[in-house]
Amino acid sequence: MTQRTDFVFGSIVRRALSGRSLSAANPQTAALEGLIAFTPMWGAAMLFSLAGDRNILMLREGVLLFALTWAAVAAAMTLIVRPRLTPLLYVLAGLMVIRYGLLLPVASNNKTITVFMNSAILVCALQAAWTGLRGAQFRDVTYERMRVVARALLAVMYFYGIFHKINTDFLDPRVSCAVALYDPLARGFGLDGHPIGHQIAIWSTFIIETITLVALYWKRFFAVGLIFGLMFHFVIPISTYSWYMDFSSLVLALYMLSIPREVSTAFFERVARIFRASRERFGAPGLFVPFAVIGAIAAVIVGTIAVRVERAGMLFQLYNSVWVLFWAVYGGIAMVLLTAVALDYLPWRGQHAPRQPLWLYAFPLVLFVTCLSPYLGLKTESSIAMFSNLHTEGGETNHLLFAKPPYLFDYQRDVVEIVGSSSPALQEVAAKRDGMVWLGLQQYLRANPREWVSFRRRGVLYEKASAASIAQLRQPSWLERKFLLFKTVDFDRPKVCTH
Repeated sequence: MTQRTDFVFGSIVRRALSGRSLSAANPQTAALEGLIAFTPMWGAAMLFSLAGDRNILMLREGVLLFALTWAAVAAAMTLIVRPRLTPLLYVLAGLMVIRYGLLLPVASNNKTITVFMNSAILVCALQAAWTGLRGAQFRDVTYERMRVVARALLAVMYFYGIFHKINTDFLDPRVSCAVALYDPLARGFGLDGHPIGHQIAIWSTFIIETITLVALYWKRFFAVGLIFGLMFHFVIPISTYSWYMDFSSLVLALYMLSIPREVSTAFFERVARIFRASRERFGAPGLFVPFAVIGAIAAVIVGTIAVRVERAGMLFQLYNSVWVLFWAVYGGIAMVLLTAVALDYLPWRGQHAPRQPLWLYAFPLVLFVTCLSPYLGLKTESSIAMFSNLHTEGGETNHLLFAKPPYLFDYQRDVVEIVGSSSPALQEVAAKRDGMVWLGLQQYLRANPREWVSFRRRGVLYEKASAASIAQLRQPSWLERKFLLFKTVDFDRPKVCTH
């Protein structure tokens, strides 16, 4: 039985990796197959994102969010196993946009980039339908326009992934977020804590993200940036430092839109071979065999750990571990297949796509402007400043290009010191002797009216203040409540890595 299984899956892998795929497909076929290659990967990215919202999935944040979330899960899973149902892509995009609106304010950078892409998917489809496009022409136009937005969103992400990190504390190995991600990965090899490894981790972050940014628009050598990006984003979720699977799977899906048409078509053909070979071996149920194998491996590994280890919070750790394993298998296979295809087209000598409407760039432009918000005195969350060590609060910054942040708004000037609280979350802030932006504290008290907090603001101590006791002060407007979200303020220098 073992020999037959090895033969079957060895055959599947060999057939998947062998031979150069057809590159001479007509444009409309390439658009269809490119879209089919993208839809299951977008479904997977949405699934990783939704899986991180455990409270919503468990009906702890209201029936409406629960229903929308599970509807999105169903749509995403359907797209994974039925990628030709491309109309369902627009349904999934709509569900995710509505869900994001209900969740505002949202701190997640992944969800922020996702809502821009989902909005673009909807607008591109609606605009094409409005102008009377149907069938293959509809798919071709929407696909090309989605590709423009996806590439530009990746460019904005990589730009700020570099720009926000140009600060004294990211460059400091004692506190750098690059080191915080490096050490867990290097620990298994006994290389954690190594000063040379720390420096490599810091500077390789800049190098890799610069290469991936340049290669997005230097199409002849797109494969170089793609391969560097795939390796980088494959590794960081395995560090288990945070729930990074959603971010890496999002980037992987956006890459599927950013690469040349014929490359995504070739990738689709190779993946299709895996499922065709599986179906030939196992019959109709063969479509689900690859998913069953991945699930079984994850269940066995995590189940074994669960039997041997008992500790507080183990259920949460097991949940994360399952999804990390799913990512390791899914991301690893996708990286290998996509790398193999990309190398076939290095250097790329294909034809460039027709010029697209300028209004498409409104999506990445708005994202670009919103990510400047930490320097403008606006929000510090959801600005692609994750794991950058950046601080801009209190009229100070560690960014090397600014002596002081060029505030246009005063929200970040008004920082309060948390002294104590009935809320465990705020008490933890107080224990660290950290602070909060005043608007952020107001938002927290408004959302938790039963809690009290003692804080010091502008030299005045407020004891056991609650939402009711500060009601006479100016209250945040609807726009402020929905779109301005702030990290807690670390007063220590150098600034340690948080998120």
